[in-house]
Amino acid sequence: MKLNNKPKILDKGAVMATVRKLLKEFQNLFSTCDADVGRCNMTQHRINTGDHPPIKQYRRRLPLVRKEEADHLGKEIVDNGIIEESSRPWASTIVLVKKKDGSTRFCADCRKLNEITKKDSYSLPRIDDTLDALNGSQWLTTLDLKS
Repeated sequence: MKLNNKPKILDKGAVMATVRKLLKEFQNLFSTCDADVGRCNMTQHRINTGDHPPIKQYRRRLPLVRKEEADHLGKEIVDNGIIEESSRPWASTIVLVKKKDGSTRFCADCRKLNEITKKDSYSLPRIDDTLDALNGSQWLTTLDLKS
């Protein structure tokens, strides 16, 4: 694949001014803290389990210290609107995972759900088609999304 156009050399000051303007204009799209993970209501996700009956897992027994940590983390993510209480018949248990920095990640153990989920078959886009779609673009960036 050949690039037909050489990139323009841009004035760093003008680029920085444009970036600042865009950041200010769209500041509501950026997180202000770790708990601010944003919301997207543009689509709904459905997990296809066919006609399998609901799987309800109960909370595993934890040592008291880990239970207090799980309760604290659970309350925090409920208070931040990341998860909500549910009375639906489906339920996965939680797992507390130590991160490299020593803090704890609150996770759902969805292995049983994954076993019965009907797989979607979406092919990845072709790289050359993706690059063609960028033709004529003025900006290209990569983003590191919070996991």
